[in-house]
Amino acid sequence: MPVYHIALFKLKATADPKRVRRWQELASAMVGQVPGLIDLQASPPVAFTAHMSKGFDMGVVVLMDYTESLATFFTHPSHDEVNELYLEVCEDGSTLAYDIEF
Repeated sequence: MPVYHIALFKLKATADPKRVRRWQELASAMVGQVPGLIDLQASPPVAFTAHMSKGFDMGVVVLMDYTESLATFFTHPSHDEVNELYLEVCEDGSTLAYDIEF
């Protein structure tokens, strides 16, 4: 059964926009590299509803084939590189994550 991994992030005030874009690019590039990863979209909130974002600057929606594939996703070497940039551009401890199975 497919699972959606949804994560919201707060960017550091000092985050370089180029590094944030690179983070998005690296995350999106994981599709095709990580077994079970069907799709990954990363984006800031839509301007019209940004006032409801509670300070979260970036969201990621990940579609995996099965719940079990989440372990592969988080331990895959390509995720390590994404995580390094995450630590550089995101506030420590600010991530909100939620997994939904449909």
